[in-house]
Amino acid sequence: MKITIFFLLVCSMATEVMAQEQNRFHDNKMIDAFFQYKPDRKRPLILAHRGGPGASDTENSIITFDKTTKVLPDAIIEMDVRMTRDSGFVLLHDATLDRESDAKGPVAEQTMADLRKIKLKTLAGELTNQSMPTFTDILSWNKNRYMLALDVKPGTDPLRVMKEVQKYKAEYSVFVICYSMADAQRVRDQYPVLWLAVGINSIADLERLEGSKLASSGRLIALTPQKLQPTTYYERLHKLGIPCSIGTYGPNQLDEKTIAEATTGYRDLFRQGGDILTTDRPVDVSVLFLTK
Repeated sequence: MKITIFFLLVCSMATEVMAQEQNRFHDNKMIDAFFQYKPDRKRPLILAHRGGPGASDTENSIITFDKTTKVLPDAIIEMDVRMTRDSGFVLLHDATLDRESDAKGPVAEQTMADLRKIKLKTLAGELTNQSMPTFTDILSWNKNRYMLALDVKPGTDPLRVMKEVQKYKAEYSVFVICYSMADAQRVRDQYPVLWLAVGINSIADLERLEGSKLASSGRLIALTPQKLQPTTYYERLHKLGIPCSIGTYGPNQLDEKTIAEATTGYRDLFRQGGDILTTDRPVDVSVLFLTK
């Protein structure tokens, strides 16, 4: 079975080798084709949560991003962007350094020079020699090869983050995760063709979205509840041309089960209307749709 899975992954990589070319996502046409809602999609897009680290890997790191994209060149790489005291940008999930590094205290109270001195820990808590990447490091590494999901954390202005993106001519290889429809509209007003993602967590949210200026502007991804919703929920979003993302990470979610136990659940999410699966184990989940 392992040999079969490996063979399938190699075949998949061979057909997707173009995804590794620099400047793949260089214009609206490329990113629009990547995210466009397709009712006949054969498998979901896979979004690697925090880059898809295993227990011995660091999250939000170039080493982990490289590891994931070498196997899944079409994976979306999610990362957490935070602002430093001197208005720089680094990658870290938590508001404090304690869990993910050998330092302590809020990220927002540190300078870029301070943060360059610290070392990252793995998910299992082991110290490494890896330094915390800056957002500039990531844009320089990516060179528009892979799609990046920017989770711009509260307290960090997405408009300032996008200024950095523009410096690297990378606005067609990213989308921005917004924490409210109001925030999304604020970004949309400044960046009318940028892809955005926003939480649509209830019927009330869905109804507000349906009549909004934001929905009519297009280029929107719905972050839908982790609990499977009725088919009509996803159909209403699809009617607006909006692809649906479903997270499978976190306590009591599918990613916490064995693959054997969770296989049906992952496939049900896709069958019901999940166009993008956001997971901590992108390679394992991708394989389920290659072998189906």
